[in-house]
Amino acid sequence: MLKKKEKRINNREPLKIWFWFFVGLFAFSLFSYGYFVRGAIVNIVTRQTMESDLASLNSRVLDLESQYLKVKNNITPELAQNLGFVTATNQKFVTKNTQTSGLSLVTPAL
Repeated sequence: MLKKKEKRINNREPLKIWFWFFVGLFAFSLFSYGYFVRGAIVNIVTRQTMESDLASLNSRVLDLESQYLKVKNNITPELAQNLGFVTATNQKFVTKNTQTSGLSLVTPAL
């Protein structure tokens, strides 16, 4: 009789192993689910923050472009002369001859 009880106890040992295996698997699944949901939330918040930053930067760029155009449209030859700029008299240009691989110096005739 004693041997039969021992066999029954030994027969339940694999059930305990399987039970704890599934408990561990369930706990691991819960942990993984929480980890990945948290990662998704962090990515969404980061994306929203970046979108708002991008919108403010685009607004700033538009403001700077409008300021640039205002300043550019106010520049005249008279303003340049008042600031000390002079007209270039001895102009030299560098051109590339498409038939050769080198550069050539061209001086325009005045």
